[in-house]
Amino acid sequence: MIYGVFSDVHGNYEALKAVLDFFRRNKTSRFICCGDLVGYGPQPGECVRAAMGLAGLTIVLGNHDAALTGKMELRWFNANALEAIEFAGKTLSGAELAYLASLPETVKTADFTLVHGSPKQPLTEYLLSDPQFFENQRYWEISPCFMGHSHMPVYFRAAAGSPPETDFLRPMSKVMLDGVRYMLNPGSVGQPRDGNPRASCGLYDSKKKTFELFRVEYDVAKTQQLMRSAGLPQVLIERLAYGL
Repeated sequence: MIYGVFSDVHGNYEALKAVLDFFRRNKTSRFICCGDLVGYGPQPGECVRAAMGLAGLTIVLGNHDAALTGKMELRWFNANALEAIEFAGKTLSGAELAYLASLPETVKTADFTLVHGSPKQPLTEYLLSDPQFFENQRYWEISPCFMGHSHMPVYFRAAAGSPPETDFLRPMSKVMLDGVRYMLNPGSVGQPRDGNPRASCGLYDSKKKTFELFRVEYDVAKTQQLMRSAGLPQVLIERLAYGL
């Protein structure tokens, strides 16, 4: 089965539309989202509604989703993030907020494990290093484990008898997953932070045990204009053009 894998949409509906169109062109029948539909961007309602209407979606709660629904303390967020969370709170309907509040922090299936931050700390840990990967090994079983949160497309792997390995996921470079424990971050749809402004996503083939990362063009300028109209912080607007 082919899964479309994505994360950290952050209210950027222009980017999400482009990614979903990419998935449809590749005939994906199932979808995996590592959380954070809202925050930062100008169209949180459109993003939540898109997820609600996406058949075959497996999704977990992100930290911005959690803050918006009262499941996480706001002290974890900087001033710009808080302003965007407040904006989303004024925008979303009761049904959309209820949907976010219903999302689990961890999902385990026969094909994969799914969290936002890490298996050990699903909402708060940025998994960025080999020691963190090693520490998290005992908190999950089914490989691959998909996660988001850092907005960085990276992989962690552990083969029997070898030290842990990590590196960035390169566009259109296929990772063979069979026989090795992998944690995979597909990067961010709505606010990439690896110096590439294009939306980031991936395709996971659960039968062939492969994962491939892709970057998708979208109308960055339109999203920036919508953010200006919404009065969102200038720093959030500017960073979209640079993928930072």
